[in-house]
Amino acid sequence: MAIKYFAYGSNLNKKQMASRTPFATSLGSFYIENWRLVFRGVADIEPHEGGLLPVGMWQITKPDEDALDVYEGYPRLYRKEDILGMMTYRMNSDRVMPPSEMYFDTILTGYRDFGLDEEPLWKALDESWKDYVE
Repeated sequence: MAIKYFAYGSNLNKKQMASRTPFATSLGSFYIENWRLVFRGVADIEPHEGGLLPVGMWQITKPDEDALDVYEGYPRLYRKEDILGMMTYRMNSDRVMPPSEMYFDTILTGYRDFGLDEEPLWKALDESWKDYVE
């Protein structure tokens, strides 16, 4: 059974996804209005009036989903949500925290893999440093 899944963080990285989800197929990219990327140490999304969230869409199988569940720490770290008829993961935490440089670079590669506008990614990074409370 095919599952439509959209990625907004490190799962945009096609090389990383190929190693984790061998049956996944990239279906292209698009932007979701009134949502934005945020960092909580790792990528997350949240509703935001006027926001524009770049995403990559994948078609995955049940074994791919099972592998993503392990990677995403489901259900402890992330939960699954249906947004626009597609599955995605959202964090259970709301604490803002900047990502590691290596993690950020993985996402940046994914943005480039999908030809996405990088401005929302850099903005989320800047906001994470501005809002970070130790």
